[in-house]
Amino acid sequence: MDISAEEIKEFWRGWCLRRKIAPELVAKGEAVIEKDPERWADETMDQLLELIRG
Repeated sequence: MDISAEEIKEFWRGWCLRRKIAPELVAKGEAVIEKDPERWADETMDQLLELIRG
């Protein structure tokens, strides 16, 4: 089953909302997802958050 970049970003937004993640980090995460959506379809959102937090 293929998942689109937009579907991954929607999941990311919901995940961040539930954890009260700052909007600027949500936007950074979306930019990372957009660059390589296939990777983030297979990775966990925790890993993405750690990547953008630095």
